[in-house]
Formats: sequence, C-alpha cells, structure tokens
Amino acid sequence: MRLLTLLVLLLAGVGIAAFATRPGPAEFDATLEAAIRDRVANTDVGEGSDPFAQIALVGCKLRPSDCIRLVRDSLDVTFEDRPFTTRVTVEGLNRSATCTGAFGRFFCKDLLAN
Repeated sequence: MRLLTLLVLLLAGVGIAAFATRPGPAEFDATLEAAIRDRVANTDVGEGSDPFAQIALVGCKLRPSDCIRLVRDSLDVTFEDRPFTTRVTVEGLNRSATCTGAFGRFFCKDLLAN
C-alpha cells in the first residue's frame, strides 16, 4: 500500500511539473530558429540539383536572421494546448511536421527533414 501511495504521489508530481513547464509559441520559435541555423550551417553550397534552393541557401548563409524570419512567415503553425503537453503542427514549403512540447522544450522528429 505504501508503494502504491508513493507511486501515485510521484505521478502527480510529474504531472504538475509537466503542466507547469508546457512550452509556448516563443519556445517553438526558438526551436525552429535553432533547427534552421543548424541546417544552414551543416549544408554546403553545391549540394543538390535545384538552383533556386542553392540561391536560397547562399542568401541564408549571408543573412541568417532574415532567412529565419522568411521561413517562419512561410509556415502555417497551429498550436494545440493539451493538459500536460503542447502539440504543434507545422505545414508549409512542401513539408509538414508535428512537434510535441513538454518540460520546457519541443521534440520534433521531422522538423526541416529532407
């Protein structure tokens, strides 16, 4: 019985912590910015065959902050608040992704994937 009470209290504590640390739009924008900066930094000019993508990559390498703003404005982002998490659906630029936010950060499996 003592173990069951301890388990219930532990789960309640984790639930309260998850509720209190649900990330919001500002944290998602920071996650998106970090993903774009990482992608731009780790992609070499000349990789791929699309000339427009190469021109965009050069522009992003020269002015990353403008690139981030342009990409963010091109995306349709939907936030869904859940009791313990935040679900974000991102669509645009011929891609889509779903991110789950919990404990102060977002976890995105396929954000900016090829």
